[in-house]
Amino acid sequence: MKNKNLLFISILLAAALLLSACGPKEESSSINLPAVSVGESAEESAPPNQASGAYPAGEAVQSASSAYPAGVTAALTDAEVEALLVEKLGGHHVLDWVLAFEKTYAEWDQLLSDHHGVTFTEQEKEAVINYLINH
Repeated sequence: MKNKNLLFISILLAAALLLSACGPKEESSSINLPAVSVGESAEESAPPNQASGAYPAGEAVQSASSAYPAGVTAALTDAEVEALLVEKLGGHHVLDWVLAFEKTYAEWDQLLSDHHGVTFTEQEKEAVINYLINH
């Protein structure tokens, strides 16, 4: 009887090990931290504008308000301004014709203020005027 129980337990144990080996693998979560030498202290080498103990060590820390200013969007690139101008011109003028004019900021501002029903947002208008002056 002892041999039967021992055989039964052995088979049961082997089956449990086999099933556990075939089960789903769990992904281990790991954190990759930057290497820091033992003799170096983040607080001693931190720039004056960086909070001590800030992560990542050695990079300038920005406040949340300067990193994500409310109501301010990124400036338009030259390609975006060109595409906007071509869209707003609507085939009435070509971009080269518009770029041929030498106007001041105030003159472009006045011209772009609801010229023939074409309107710009303040950000678009600022980007377009700066583009027209610089090109």
